[in-house]
Amino acid sequence: MTITVAAMIEALSKLPPGAKLVVTESGYYSYSEFADCMLPELYIAQDDADGISKGGAVYRIGHSHQSY
Repeated sequence: MTITVAAMIEALSKLPPGAKLVVTESGYYSYSEFADCMLPELYIAQDDADGISKGGAVYRIGHSHQSY
């Protein structure tokens, strides 16, 4: 999935100024060249990582699903 820059800028402009953005991933091995790109969606962190505490609210703008 692709998103235009204009659509992403419009969506990002509606988020709180201090919002944190992330790209999530699941699985182990990737068979796709690109991760899924998405307009910002609220995501609750599943683990502590990179300064974000488990249960912390962030906005996901992409996801990479990897599988065997």
